Amino acid sequence: MEEQNDQNLNLSECACRSLRMTTRVITQYYDKALRVSGLKSPQFSLLNDICSRENGISVNELADQAMMDQTTVTRNVEILRKKGYVDVNTEDGDSRKKCITVSETGKEKLALAMPHWQEAQSKLEQIVGKEQYVELLKTLSVLRSIN
Repeated sequence: MEEQNDQNLNLSECACRSLRMTTRVITQYYDKALRVSGLKSPQFSLLNDICSRENGISVNELADQAMMDQTTVTRNVEILRKKGYVDVNTEDGDSRKKCITVSETGKEKLALAMPHWQEAQSKLEQIVGKEQYVELLKTLSVLRSIN
């Protein structure tokens, strides 16, 4: 029995477990801040990523940029499309490839959500402290690169 307890104690130092728990809390935090806009944090992020590409973006490119699998991106893009926030068109020359662009309604939705995201972002930076927050982002960037 004692050996089992030692293994459980080591799990408290597991980066994977800690990051997953933190991700859930932070996602809920941003979802709550964005609730008034009608967007969830993944939708807000994807809309912002799509909007950053003036000529649109493919599902593959969006998945790479967001570090998400294509199935998850496709499912979220479909939600955004049904709400009228993005347009999904077939690329010229290859009907299998789709080009995603933000619609005017999506741009308006993003503009509505942005101040709420900025407020949540600012509060989070205050809670953690600006210097620690910058270091956190650097650490997370290093961790993303280990794959």
